[in-house]
Amino acid sequence: MTLSLAEIRERADALYFAREDKENVRACLRLLQAAPVPLDYEILWRLGRALFFLGQESADGDEARATHRRALPFCRKAAALEPERVEGHFWLGVNRALLAQLSTLFRAPLQALRASRSLRRAAQIDAAYHAAGPLRVLARLEAHLPFILGGGATRARAHFEKALSLAPQNTVTRIYFAELLIKTGETHRAQRELQAILNTPADPAWAFEIARDKRLAQDMLKESGKAKGERLK
Repeated sequence: MTLSLAEIRERADALYFAREDKENVRACLRLLQAAPVPLDYEILWRLGRALFFLGQESADGDEARATHRRALPFCRKAAALEPERVEGHFWLGVNRALLAQLSTLFRAPLQALRASRSLRRAAQIDAAYHAAGPLRVLARLEAHLPFILGGGATRARAHFEKALSLAPQNTVTRIYFAELLIKTGETHRAQRELQAILNTPADPAWAFEIARDKRLAQDMLKESGKAKGERLK
């Protein structure tokens, strides 16, 4: 039975929703790749999303780089097809940002600058998309870039705080922000962010990330001298 594009999108989203099992995302990718209209905008950005996740979760650096590179043409096509919509720009920026982390010292700055450009465009269109994803990923990029390339702790902090004002329950933003705060010596504020992660209520749409980030927060609190589960005053 041939599925319609709407049915493919619906099934792909259900598979991605169940991403705590990586095989579901691989199945999502296969389903999207078999779509009868390969240049459909909704198919293209979902391909970028699935490849982002598989690259992020790969333990092999070469495989992760190849996966993020594979995502770029899909995301570029999506952004070109619908330049006023956020998804194509966002997933292009995210894949480029992760590729920058995995690139050589020579190539990383160029990937980071391209990622920043895509994420800024996504933020202009819809800063709240994906729980303030454009601001969250832009801030993390800025936290690792020198000031001369558009980075720096001050810029990153402003974007993290704006992201949290839009999506205060997002644990990914809080983990990244805590990393920056530890780096800048603001240990007490970092501990508050980490404790907030441990207190985050369940959200089925973010179950994978919440479970992962709570483990990370516990480890980071231990490293900063806090006993597991201790409440900050």
